Amino acid sequence: MVLPAKYPSSDNNELHEKLKWSFSCAIDKSEFLKQSKDIKTIEGWYRQAKKTSDNISNPSLVSGEMIKELLNHVYPHYTNIIIEKTDINIKSTDGGVQSDFDLGIVTMRPYVEFVKIVNGESMPTSKFTFQLDIRTYISIFKAVNNSASEYIELKKLGIELEISLLHMPYFYLTEPMKLTTKTFEIENIRLPRKRKN
Repeated sequence: MVLPAKYPSSDNNELHEKLKWSFSCAIDKSEFLKQSKDIKTIEGWYRQAKKTSDNISNPSLVSGEMIKELLNHVYPHYTNIIIEKTDINIKSTDGGVQSDFDLGIVTMRPYVEFVKIVNGESMPTSKFTFQLDIRTYISIFKAVNNSASEYIELKKLGIELEISLLHMPYFYLTEPMKLTTKTFEIENIRLPRKRKN
């Protein structure tokens, strides 16, 4: 997955935590995933690598890695989409205030790969592919009108996130498997403005 350049960090940690919570609900609470041959096989790899006890299955280690990788892929990419689309809208209204702004649906297909190393050689990867359909609403945002400002101030960011599983390494999915839908709002969020090259 190729990601756009990252912008400077800001005080949008709540967005990061909400995405993490959503991924956790999708993966940790899926009995299908936890009981699948795919997850159990990777758990076995961890036990062989002595990252877990030989006698204890630890799906939380596998799911924790999946959540971490999804965040690494999705969070910076999605944040940059919000910044770019909002900045374009601000410029089109000459820095004015607009009550409601709908970014529409953003679809992403992030994936997580696990690789088993045997005698220093990489075995074929085990890949899980997800689909995220994210509808984003911005309500009553106020642009910082000063063009020298580094930030955009949003009064409210509303997100509806649907997470589906598209592909597993061993089990063939004939159609996307919906894992969860989460809806949440974040108030008073501050995002770094896109910098000019």
